[in-house]
Amino acid sequence: MQARSISSIRRSELSQAAFEAVIRYGLRGTTLEKVGEIAGVSKGVVLHHFKDKSALLEAVFRRSNSVLSMSLLRLYRHAESPYERFWAIAYANFSETIYNREVCQAWVSLLAEVPHNAMCQRVQAANNARIKSNLSHELRHFLEGDRVPEVANLLGTLIDGIWVRAGLFAITPDCEKALNEFEFTTLYLVGASLDEQKHHKDAREKIKTIAKIALSPELFRPQ
Repeated sequence: MQARSISSIRRSELSQAAFEAVIRYGLRGTTLEKVGEIAGVSKGVVLHHFKDKSALLEAVFRRSNSVLSMSLLRLYRHAESPYERFWAIAYANFSETIYNREVCQAWVSLLAEVPHNAMCQRVQAANNARIKSNLSHELRHFLEGDRVPEVANLLGTLIDGIWVRAGLFAITPDCEKALNEFEFTTLYLVGASLDEQKHHKDAREKIKTIAKIALSPELFRPQ
């Protein structure tokens, strides 16, 4: 494996610092100076790696999406069936490490910038496409093929909606409630039989146990 350059490592550290700044201060309160303070460098160093706040914002989007991807990969390692892989997707989006008040509020702030930033639009479009693809890959085991894209799109929209709702209100997001809503909607949309419902519930319990061990705050540290 080729060694990473000092420059790429520094960009990763600054992207993480920017992500933390948005969580602490909100998007409007995030400045290059505050990012530098969190990273322990000057504003000049931040500008050296990111020409302006817009470029830094794109890096924050990429960082937040990479956290979701890393979470899913960790859970996939222990998923042994389509049911378990499906619930790995759910827990990657709603584990306590990711789905909490600070991150949800930061995410809503970021989403508000998407219509005004072409780079962020591309990053978010890629993220939405990835979630839909992941859902579709597992849903094909539970549904007729022609219904898979529709249901994957509806579940992806549900995930976004739950996150936005959590970020808009000054309450602590409830991971179990979010997953219950996701489960209820899934079972309805796929028309799960009693036997299939049991498979879903068993898979959810297994992935829940794994998530408590595999997903931790270290996911937010620069890789």
